[in-house]
Amino acid sequence: MLDDDQLVSSLDGTRRGGLISSVELPRDAPAVRPSLHMLELWDNWSGSGLPLRSYFPPENFGKLMGRVSLLEPVKDGADFIYRLYSGIAANKGGMDFTGMHVSEMPYPDYAAALIQQNRQCLVSGRPTIHENRFIWRNRTYGICCVRLPVRDKPDGPDMLMVIDLHANPNKRPDTSDYIPNL
Repeated sequence: MLDDDQLVSSLDGTRRGGLISSVELPRDAPAVRPSLHMLELWDNWSGSGLPLRSYFPPENFGKLMGRVSLLEPVKDGADFIYRLYSGIAANKGGMDFTGMHVSEMPYPDYAAALIQQNRQCLVSGRPTIHENRFIWRNRTYGICCVRLPVRDKPDGPDMLMVIDLHANPNKRPDTSDYIPNL
């Protein structure tokens, strides 16, 4: 059996993991609704440049708690390090990427798509929203990723807050559906 460190496709051509599709979504897409309050907060704070990360305290996350990742660009935006990886994504996917580069994800095509989306958000200085469909560890997932560019400190680097909406935020995640952390 192939593991995550091996090729995305097996010799018989069966797809074992990686990107299926990536589509940019508008703010009014139904999948984005749970994060609208965060997009509105971003809009309210962005008048004179990127809002500070401290303008988004965890108590404002509401049902998004555990769905937020914080990424820092490295290599002039050619890659990103997860300073904090979404706890729910870590449980659902079976891997916690906190402290790791996006490029270190097991599926190169999926990692490349995330890097490109992160770079697009950072360069534009505006929120971006993508729906990514992918196979991870032989399971198919669909995830809406809302990216908010923020500044770490007034004189600090630009970073990204990424909200992962892959499970119903109005329902407590069912732990039986999750793969345990490795």
